[in-house]
Amino acid sequence: MRWRFDIATDIGARPEQQDRAAAFAVPGRADDRLVVLADGMGGHSDGGLAAQAVIDTARQAVADTPVDHPQRFLGDLCRRAHAAIDAVGKQRDSNPASTCVLLYLGADEAYWAHVGDSRLYHFQGDALLSHTRDHTLGELLRDAPDPAPGRRRGDNRLYMCLGGQNDLNPEFGASAVGANDWFLLCSDGLWSQLDVAGAVARRGAMHADGDMAAELVTRARKRGGQHSDNISLVLVRPQGSPLRQAWRRIRHLAG
Repeated sequence: MRWRFDIATDIGARPEQQDRAAAFAVPGRADDRLVVLADGMGGHSDGGLAAQAVIDTARQAVADTPVDHPQRFLGDLCRRAHAAIDAVGKQRDSNPASTCVLLYLGADEAYWAHVGDSRLYHFQGDALLSHTRDHTLGELLRDAPDPAPGRRRGDNRLYMCLGGQNDLNPEFGASAVGANDWFLLCSDGLWSQLDVAGAVARRGAMHADGDMAAELVTRARKRGGQHSDNISLVLVRPQGSPLRQAWRRIRHLAG
């Protein structure tokens, strides 16, 4: 299956863009692709350097590592990026870090991995199948029946990231894919401002033109105003997809 990629970013109200996103062809794998999105942290330029280290590591991994087992490949890529960011920190005597969300697309399968709070949304036709769960303290507490006093379910502090002083345990997912499957990868600058599924439904869905990614990013930027974070989005859909058919059932997700 051949895929189309629409990437859009906005610096928001921040002094520097510390998000990075890219899509790579996989040598020797025909139409296979690797999509990477990273959101750097660390202040000043270190966050941008951390996110760029994720992109550079992915580019090198695709070039020098045979992809015999996509999930194992994605796990190894996370560990390599983790080490690369640590090396940046030692060189600069700082503590940079980054989130990442990775999507490997094969002929009829998709595999993904993520660390942190950048997200992957998986749609099939007019249905949102799933999205990744953030590695934040709030998410850990979400299922707790009786959190300790003073602990907040809305706590968005990360407990896992690349390059941070934490154990690394990437979370994985996989699915068969067909002509109605598509994906949206984004940094928290987008999903924190928009109900992603609802915004997609109101926009008219995936048969829309290539401006859709940019429009979603622009909407999140306006919603964030003077407090807007960096925003990045990658829209991944099959070329020639029949997703022109209706988007009726997804509209209830906007509510």
